[in-house]
Parts: sequence; structure tokens; C-alpha cells
Amino acid sequence: MSGAGQRLTRQQKAAVIIGVLGSETAGTVLEQLDETSLRQFTHAMSGLNRIDAPQVRATIAEFLAELATDAEVVRGGLGQARELLEQHVGEGLLMRILDAAESPSAHNVWQKLAKVSDEALADYLSREHPQTTAVVVSKFTPEHAARVLNRLEPELARNVVIGLARVASLDPKVIAAIGDTMSRSFLATHSGADRKRNPADQVGAIMNYTSPALRDHILDHIEAEQPEFAEEIRRKMFTVEDIPARVPRRGIAALIRSIDQETLLKVLFTTRESAPETCEFILGNLSTRMAEQLREELGEITSVRRKDGEQAQSEIIRVIRDLVKRGEIELVEEEEV
Repeated sequence: MSGAGQRLTRQQKAAVIIGVLGSETAGTVLEQLDETSLRQFTHAMSGLNRIDAPQVRATIAEFLAELATDAEVVRGGLGQARELLEQHVGEGLLMRILDAAESPSAHNVWQKLAKVSDEALADYLSREHPQTTAVVVSKFTPEHAARVLNRLEPELARNVVIGLARVASLDPKVIAAIGDTMSRSFLATHSGADRKRNPADQVGAIMNYTSPALRDHILDHIEAEQPEFAEEIRRKMFTVEDIPARVPRRGIAALIRSIDQETLLKVLFTTRESAPETCEFILGNLSTRMAEQLREELGEITSVRRKDGEQAQSEIIRVIRDLVKRGEIELVEEEEV
């Protein structure tokens, strides 16, 4: 349908002119815009229909007295916005802008699902096929995926994790269809550029945040069915038991500065029996005075609820990974241990 009669906003008129310039020439303009302006441009461009020559010329006349150009048609649409932006804007920023511009669809359903409560999502997914659930949780951060898995029955959670190994080989159309179904059948009643990842990396990261009981249950089953995959997962995992071998001694000071003392005490209390090397490694790399103080406080703790202990251990793993991302700690590679 022709866009000759469209009533354009000022932002859409600007988008028309940038569209006439084309990707290469428009780059000089686009590179000068901040993220807010780029979002406004993307929103304006994605709302245009096909703008024919007469309206293009009329729009140009409002900005300049004269403009020589061979391009007198602007296609409009989100694809055109992407084409103009992708050569001049970083990939991360580009994806944030495009996701914000899209109407609810399978393309941005994963971000919307990430905002739904774990309880509501787990309740819905518990009635879905494990492979469908695997696709959904594969789109989440490891921490988020683990929280959802912890709410599923152990056998179902196990089958979902096994299904994660097959997600990378699924036809993108199948994944898109699952996203579309989730958008229509789940998000409709709840408020709130994918890359293929190594399944073992993904499963290992998720296992870092699951409860020890669920983690053992899943890994034991995978070991019986796919021993090589189970071994690869274990190599990718990082749990509190790995702290002495993987965290450098000088990294403990940074860790202590980044975690609250109550969580640290819960970690020390729970690992004192289950992973004594971890407990002593942490205490042994603190100042004598701080170590003595923590030992005294540990002596006053009589018990820690299992759930609280598991949460504390997940938290210390999250903090360590954050420190690694910020470059404050460099983990020792497993083969170097």
C-alpha cells in the first residue's frame, strides 16, 4: 500500500530523510546519535509504510531548499531500520533498540518471559513437554533457569536438562513457533538474535545454581544415559567445592569485600561438613584477626536451614562469577589445577 498520503510526525520525517541517504551516507548522522535518539529513530522508521517519491520530495523540502538524490523511495519497516543501523551501532545496543521497537512476538517473547514470576512460569511449564520447557529455559540466565528447574518435579527437571542438549540442533522455525505459542497462550494472560550455545556450557552454568540434591539427581541420570555429556557438564560446572582449586588465594580478599557477612557465615557453616577444604581455604586466606572473628561467630551458630544454606552457596558462586566478569578475579583453568 502506498504511503503517499501518510501523515508523518517530525520524527518520521527525519527517518524518511535518513532512509533516503542510505546506510553508508546515513552512518555519519547515526553515529552522532545517543541511545535515546536511536530508539526514537528506530520507532519512527518501523512505523512507516512505503513512502513514495512525491511525499519523499515534500518531506525533503521541509528540511532543505535543495537536495540532490537518486533515491526517492523509502521502504520503511523494522528491517530497514536494522539495515541502516547495523553498520554503525554496536551489536548489543542494536539488539536492545530493535527489541524495544518490536511489537510482542516470538522475537522478544523471551525477554517478556524473563519478567514472569518463577512460580507462575514453573506451574505453566510443568504441564508442557520437557523439550518445550528446555527451549524456554535455554533463553534464561543460568540463575533464572535454575530457579525455574528447582520448582519442577525432579524427574521433569532431569528431562528438561537432557532436552537442553537438543535445543541447539532444533530448526529455528520450531523455536520461533514455541515462542509464538508462549506469547499467545501464556503471556496473553500474565503480565510481567539468539546464538547457539554449547549445551554443556549451558547445562553446567545452570547446575551451578540448582540445589545439590537436584543437581546430583540430574547428573546421575545423565551419567547413566550419556556419560560423555555428563563428564563435559562437570568440567563446565563451578561449585563451592571448586573454590580451593579454581579461585586464587589473593582473590579471597576481593570475594570477602563483595559478599555480606551473614551469607559468608552460612557458606562457611554449611561447607564445614560438606566441603571442609572450601571452608578452610576461605578462612586460611583471611587476616588472622578476621579469621578468628568468623570462627567465633561460627561457633555460635547451631544450625542453618538447608534452603538458606543452598541459597548462600548459590550467592557466593554468583559473586565469584561477577568478580571474574569485572576482571577482579581470574579463575584457574581446570587443566592447570
